[in-house]
Amino acid sequence: MSGTEKVMQGVADTLREFWAHRPVRPRAGRKIGGVATGIALRYRIDPVIVRIAFVALVLAGGVGVPMYLGGWLLLPEEGDQTSPAEALLGKGSSSMSQGQTVLLGILMFPALAFMFGEGGFQVFVTIAASVACIYLLQKNRGHLAPAMSLTGEETPQATTPLVPGAPAWDPLGAAPFAWDLPEPSPKPQSQPPAPRRRPNRPKVAAATLGVTMLVAASASIAGMWVPWFTVPHIMGLAIATLAAGLLVGSFVGAGRSLIWLLVPLSVAGFAFTAVDFDGPANVGSIAETPKNVADVRDRYEIGAGSIMLDLRQLPDTGSVETEIETELGEIVVHVPKNADVSFKCEAGSIGGLHCLGRNADGGKVKVQGTDVGEDGEGGLEIDVDIQVGVGEVKVLRD
Repeated sequence: MSGTEKVMQGVADTLREFWAHRPVRPRAGRKIGGVATGIALRYRIDPVIVRIAFVALVLAGGVGVPMYLGGWLLLPEEGDQTSPAEALLGKGSSSMSQGQTVLLGILMFPALAFMFGEGGFQVFVTIAASVACIYLLQKNRGHLAPAMSLTGEETPQATTPLVPGAPAWDPLGAAPFAWDLPEPSPKPQSQPPAPRRRPNRPKVAAATLGVTMLVAASASIAGMWVPWFTVPHIMGLAIATLAAGLLVGSFVGAGRSLIWLLVPLSVAGFAFTAVDFDGPANVGSIAETPKNVADVRDRYEIGAGSIMLDLRQLPDTGSVETEIETELGEIVVHVPKNADVSFKCEAGSIGGLHCLGRNADGGKVKVQGTDVGEDGEGGLEIDVDIQVGVGEVKVLRD
């Protein structure tokens, strides 16, 4: 096993250990769901620090909201067997009702949509930093026993008082005359309980599936006349119908099997609404350094990967016009110091744009303009049109 594989194996083992000994949300001393307080008690740190960290994550592109909701769903409450999410899947019991659990799960989708739609490319860095913080906490403080209270004081152990009149030397804590006790009577054998009859539960799952198919079919037919009924909108209607059925089923103890259809359909629906998949389908990388104007292609495109176009070797005169596109990845264009550059940089879904001093981050952003360089107008003219679906664009004059 190589050194890199050993490091990755160590990180995976630490994260598995975190999950096995994850924090427990206390019932006392919490502000909302007890996630920050549970983390503080687990690793014996000030809960104010954890709360400030969550507030900072909320301000960093909204990352803190889905992370807190995720902790609320995945961390068990004090006294419960499992977390609310696991209890919803039948892996134990939780004091949170199924309706509340489903509601928190539904709230995750707008929180994630806001995070990826408004947070920008730095959201991925923030998430990676958060996972690294969890790893470091578990690595350095995972061996500590959880604090019993917010002050970190252990609960004193109760002691059994001695029987009045018993000598202090008596290890049994009883008088010698009490040692001769009658044999305990055998416990009566209890009769095995009668088999419990399975209650008749309403067929919520079957009814919900039927209504969902009817809604999807009706919306598909309506799409022939109403342009609003696109594939993402039809999927949204189906998800809403399944979620409503699951919510109703949570109050009557039925419909749990709908989760296995709702979760993948929700992920697919989020992908359809957050990412534009139209464009080239090839995967790889392009790196070119043309030295003549004629060597510059009219269009550079790739489905996923990186494109690096270095135009610094071109002559000082002439005209260049090109388009560059990728659905997922990075585009970097280097232009000469004295060239007159007209640029348009656009991110169709989520991206970070850094084009000759004009920057933008987030969902569906665009910057454009003209930069004539250090020597003013005149000389080589460059016109670039750059589009990325999800990724980063850089136009650099260096």
